[in-house]
This record gives sequence, structure tokens and C-alpha cells, in this order.
Amino acid sequence: MARVRSPNYPAFGLQEALNRIKTIHAAEHHLAAPKEVIGKHLGYNGLNGASLKAISALLKFGLLDEAQGDKLKVSPLAISILYPGKGDDRGAAIREAALKPALFQEIHNEWEGHWPSDENLRAYLIRKQFATDALDRVIQSYRETMDLVAREEGGYGASATPENEARHQEKTPVQTTMQTRLGSKPPVEFSVTPNAGGEPFRVSFTGSGIEVSGLLNTPERADELVRAINALKVLLRPLGQDKTDEEGD
Repeated sequence: MARVRSPNYPAFGLQEALNRIKTIHAAEHHLAAPKEVIGKHLGYNGLNGASLKAISALLKFGLLDEAQGDKLKVSPLAISILYPGKGDDRGAAIREAALKPALFQEIHNEWEGHWPSDENLRAYLIRKQFATDALDRVIQSYRETMDLVAREEGGYGASATPENEARHQEKTPVQTTMQTRLGSKPPVEFSVTPNAGGEPFRVSFTGSGIEVSGLLNTPERADELVRAINALKVLLRPLGQDKTDEEGD
């Protein structure tokens, strides 16, 4: 009997990985920190299955580097993507991160850089004896990662297919918006998406506050929303700081 492979893949796509590494960098900058501290920066209470999967994804994309002992720090590759210097090729750095996961590199090589349909990719993973209950998550993580590469390079990608365009235009049944006022800083937009499946919700820091939209239909998804907000809280300014800043200008 053939052995079923458990896919060694990032738990989420590269865009969300960049959102999360930005939160870690805002808290620690270039300093190394223990895994449990990294997990708390990501909005988790400590080291558990969910936080370890998130940390593993950042390691697979090369956005975290292992440091002395059991510590981790934001990698030079992550910095080159988040804060590219003059003359830096951000698109090339994003492609490098996208192909860091061994499975994604394997898929890339199989189709010589072209992107297969979801059905084609599913068939490929099944032939490779991957566990069927993980296929949808593998495909979503890969597709979201390659979509980001396409947007950065301005080329054809999965997001340009009719199937994915229609999926992108679907609206969630319920939308809730919350915004915490800050100052009038320029927007720095990024989003966090859930890991539990189902309809997506988005949590974004827009520069003026945290904005939430989407559908929460299970306790697990509500917990994910709390973790996402906690991960972005480091970017909020304390109450009353706006007034202090204005008086100092």
C-alpha cells in the first residue's frame, strides 16, 4: 500500500505571510526573539498547533531566520520585500520567497514556470500520494502566493483566469466594519485572512485604523478574528497620542 504523504506546505499564502512578518518587525525590528514571543506578536497566547503552523509558514517562505538558541528573527529577504531600497528588485525578492517552500518549487518545476489549473494541480498532488483532506489548503496557499507574484511582476497569473476572477468578485453575506481612529498618517494597507476555511474575512490596517469585514459563523472563526486584531494592535497609537503629536508639531 502506497504511503500517503502529508504535504509540507505553508499554512497560508505569501501575502498573509508578509502581513504577519510586518507585525513581527514592527515589534522586534532586527532583534531575535524566542518562538513563544514570536507567537504572541502574531496574536496567539503561546506555542500551540496554530502558532507553530504560522511560524513554520514564515520559515518556509524565508521570512524568518533561525538565530542562536531557539530564537528567530526577521530575515534580510523579508526586509528587502517590506522596505526595498533604491535599486532593489522587490518583484524578484517576492518570487524568491514564493519559491522557497519545497512543494511550491516542485510545482514550479513540474510546469516549467507556468501555472496549472486547480483541477490539474489537484490531480498532480493526488498522483504524488498527498493526503486528500489537505489538497484544498495546499492549492489555496499556492494560488494566493502565485497571485501575489503575478501582481508584482504585472504578468499573467491565477488571478487572471475567469474562474478566479468570478471567485474574487463574490461578496460575503454579512459585512461588519470597525475602525479605530488614529492620526492622519498615510495608509499602509495589508490584510489578514483566516486559516479555518469557509468564507473569507479581512482584517486590514489602513493607516487610520483597523478595518474588519466578512462573515463569522463559528467560534473558531471568531477566535481567528481576535488573533488577527491582536496581531495588528502593535500598529495602533495609544489614546491621546494624536493630540500630543499635534501640539508638538
